[in-house]
Amino acid sequence: MDDDGPVLDEDGPSLNANGPGLNVDGSGEVADGPTEVGGEDDDAVRVNTDDPIGDINASNKHSQSPGKRVADEELSESENEEIVDSEYEQDPKDIAADTCVDPTTNWDSLKVPKIPRAETGSGSDKDDGSDDLRSIDGSDIDEQEVEVPCRRFIKKHYHEFNPTHDLQNPVFKLVMEFGNADMFRKAVRVHAVTNRRVVKFSKNDPNRVRAVCKAEGCKWFVFASWLSYHRTFKVKSLQDEHTCAMVFKNKFVTSRMIAEKYVDQWRANPEWNFGGMSQQLRVDTNVDASLWQYYRARMTAREIIQGSVKDQYAKLWQYCAELRRMNPGSSVIMKCSVEDGVDTLKFERLYICLAALKKGWKEGCRPILGLDGCFIKGFHKGQLLTAVGVDANNQMYPVAYALVESECRQTWFWFLELLASDLGINNSHGIVWISDKQKGLVDAIRELFPHCEHRFCVKHLHNNFKVQHKGLMLKQILWAAAKTTTEQGAFFKETDLCDVLCNNMCEAFNSAILHARDKPVITLMEMIRNYFMKRLVRKRSEADKWHHQIGPKVFKYVEKLKLESGSCFSEYSGHYVYQVRGLGDDQFVVDIDKRTCACKKWQLIGIPCIHGMSALLSSNRDPLDYVDNVYKKDAFLKAYNPVIYGINGPSMWPTTTERPVQYPEFKKQRGRPKKARKLQSDEVRVGGRLKLRRNYIVVTCKKCGQQGHNRTTCDKSSGRRDEGDSVAAGSTSAVATATQTI
Repeated sequence: MDDDGPVLDEDGPSLNANGPGLNVDGSGEVADGPTEVGGEDDDAVRVNTDDPIGDINASNKHSQSPGKRVADEELSESENEEIVDSEYEQDPKDIAADTCVDPTTNWDSLKVPKIPRAETGSGSDKDDGSDDLRSIDGSDIDEQEVEVPCRRFIKKHYHEFNPTHDLQNPVFKLVMEFGNADMFRKAVRVHAVTNRRVVKFSKNDPNRVRAVCKAEGCKWFVFASWLSYHRTFKVKSLQDEHTCAMVFKNKFVTSRMIAEKYVDQWRANPEWNFGGMSQQLRVDTNVDASLWQYYRARMTAREIIQGSVKDQYAKLWQYCAELRRMNPGSSVIMKCSVEDGVDTLKFERLYICLAALKKGWKEGCRPILGLDGCFIKGFHKGQLLTAVGVDANNQMYPVAYALVESECRQTWFWFLELLASDLGINNSHGIVWISDKQKGLVDAIRELFPHCEHRFCVKHLHNNFKVQHKGLMLKQILWAAAKTTTEQGAFFKETDLCDVLCNNMCEAFNSAILHARDKPVITLMEMIRNYFMKRLVRKRSEADKWHHQIGPKVFKYVEKLKLESGSCFSEYSGHYVYQVRGLGDDQFVVDIDKRTCACKKWQLIGIPCIHGMSALLSSNRDPLDYVDNVYKKDAFLKAYNPVIYGINGPSMWPTTTERPVQYPEFKKQRGRPKKARKLQSDEVRVGGRLKLRRNYIVVTCKKCGQQGHNRTTCDKSSGRRDEGDSVAAGSTSAVATATQTI
């Protein structure tokens, strides 16, 4: 035997090997510490007794009997236990909640059955007379009864109902857990609709709910109750098989259920119509929905998506703070009223001018602004006031907007004062306003900007003019007078570079936000801001596709002037001065160097008129080089380079100390709310399109020959026909009398 091998003490079988060893005496006590035993046959046994349970594992399995190997495998299972840090140990109550085991039980007192170890040799029968060192399996420890405490808890897996995934087609299972009784009831209703069964609640109270199938002979039922200890609503009894036939009419198919079921479809397509919804509902449930159910379901879905009207007004302070935080330099001003004796704030007005639009108008647009107001068609029965400019491509450029209670002198004063402060309009010189004769707007502009140029939309003037003065001749005379440039010099300033006669930019903006005007206040403001944000991005990308140094719309206008200049004859005088003669007796002097024409149109708009175009083409010059810089690409990019930044969701809005705002009170008008545009006196809407009214046209019936109706309504005009027949009979008798007299 080698010197490094184990040493057998005379007092009893004891092994020591290079450190703390395994000492086995007559009593069979096992000392702490691992011991590695080596012998001549290179067999080794490693014993680890650090675990208080005890662990004995022999690596030489060929020397063990089958019964001993089974016992050792059972004892070695404790090696796979996880190491638990004392700082992260669970509380006994938490373990009990997780494993459904009573924490008061003394688990150390529970022992597994005593396992007797059979004494075996190294693969042969026991030789008592052998002087060789016996293996540790043959020592006295084998006859000791090892007691192992049962430390494993049996964890029962309960089914937890997840509304996000399981509510589409609920499947009930025994001991399934629900968050509360309302969620259980909702799952029962959806189960009844999805499986096309008629279910009722035979017991329905806050702590116990029993649902049964109403069909005769069907034994389906489910019972759940509240467990106060686990704070869950758990299924206690269940019979999950229906023996009845399916039905296709269910009282649980309500507008609320339809809204919750198809809220994602309405979120993706807010204009999802009744036909699409009813068809999808029939495919899913084989149940038909009425038109009024669709209207109520759509309204409920909008409340789920957008939030209720009251909630949105209550979050207005947070929304304004988030808008200022994400877009520094923006003006977001809200005005509220306080009632006497009531500590509440009532919403009145909200003004928004984003910093990007403010900067873009100052640097890239001409000093002209159109003012207009449009009705809000949602819960807040107010009006939206807007200020819209003109960009380098002669398109609209919105600058500011405000939600007010009505269109009156006070609201226009409030809006224009804030707008002048944002745009830096210190005096009334150099600014052009164009509008209709809105209520109070004319007085507000006259008092705030006494020296400004205020134009009225010719189209709106004609609409008011034709009420008392009808006829095409007067209309043509009105437009010809408005387009005359020689007489406009006394009214239009040459520094404005704009000959806009109609307030079309405001009308275009009102049409662009038409789909947002029936939404709650925050949704309305966000849809307008998103429209501005995406429009700036789109315009920047469009500028990269320009083929010329001016915009496509301006280029098209220049090409039109080139064609019209063919009717003019140019004669060179000298020093870049031309004498241009048009058709008839008209003759104008054009100075190419000074970019002027006697008709004054070149000076008014900054684009060569037909006389200047004729002079430029005759001198082989490019007309695009003589277009003013306000129409160039650089000016366009200055207007659209500023960025409107997005904002976070409501959960990330900053908190404010202001009191929540309440929605304003309004008097509901009689009848259905009107959403269509108010038609003019000479137009009528037919099948989604506009058609002129048939005023002053006498209709003659082809059936009876009478006037005032057609053949479709002839039977309804029997009274008039009888009257006509009597008149005709009277005239016939008169003719007969006259004949006899003759």
